[in-house]
Amino acid sequence: MKQNVRNVLVIAQKEFTDHLWSPRFVTLLSVFLLIIFSFSYKAASAGLNIFKMGFLDVSQIIAVFLPFLGMALGFDSVVKESKSSSLNVLLSHPVFRDNIITGKILGSLATLSLVIGISIIASIGTMLIISGVQINLLEIERILIFAILTFIYISTFVGISILLSIYSKNTASSLIYSVVIWINSIIVFSAIVAVLAAIITGQSYLDLGKNHQVLELNANLQTFSPIHHYAEAVSGVPSLSFGGVSLNSGSDRSLGIFDTRYTLDQWMYEYWTNLVVLITVPIVLFIASFVAFLRRDITM
Repeated sequence: MKQNVRNVLVIAQKEFTDHLWSPRFVTLLSVFLLIIFSFSYKAASAGLNIFKMGFLDVSQIIAVFLPFLGMALGFDSVVKESKSSSLNVLLSHPVFRDNIITGKILGSLATLSLVIGISIIASIGTMLIISGVQINLLEIERILIFAILTFIYISTFVGISILLSIYSKNTASSLIYSVVIWINSIIVFSAIVAVLAAIITGQSYLDLGKNHQVLELNANLQTFSPIHHYAEAVSGVPSLSFGGVSLNSGSDRSLGIFDTRYTLDQWMYEYWTNLVVLITVPIVLFIASFVAFLRRDITM
């Protein structure tokens, strides 16, 4: 048992180190941080308060672009080593397959936690410093919950990329599949749903006061995309996608985790279904990756 745990930790450490020293990952992270810092600085300079819907634009950047960074953490985690025959060498030692896949998942999640931490500091920290907004303990709790929600949300895409890496024949195929899934689930899907809802109801999103049906149908159809559940829990809107419609149905509800008019208990009661989906999906994906790795002939 101790040996298995030691093996998992060694593999997780190697995966974590490989990510940190990867030029591809460092470049993507640097570009993302530059973008999020720019938007945060712009929002803070405009006098926006993150606890009064001033974080919507920044959370949109996080919701749309950070999943691609999550994909980059796992798309070649298995297929690269399988093609280079390094897995054959590793399996020749007293290391079981479950140790390998568990270590790779933990290493990717450890890297993700570091990315989330840096992103939160770069975004919220910038806005708080420049705007001069004073925060208390309860508001710090909301920031920590936001960080956890973001971690869980991006974990979905890490799980997808690892699963693709197990089934893909080469790194290029895994990358292409990852990009296609990211584009369709985050950008294209929301745009299609928005247009479809308008066609079905015959209402326009711009027709204020007479567009309740199209907003409600849009919100219901968005539930099939992971960004929807993150968007509602964080900002209280159906979608944060650039191709979607970031408007709620006009009901009297909180505007996400940063809406201090509502207590955390009220927020949790209102968005508990979104929280369940956000937590369940990555768990299912990691279990699927675990089973797929054990059953698949990855030494070929």
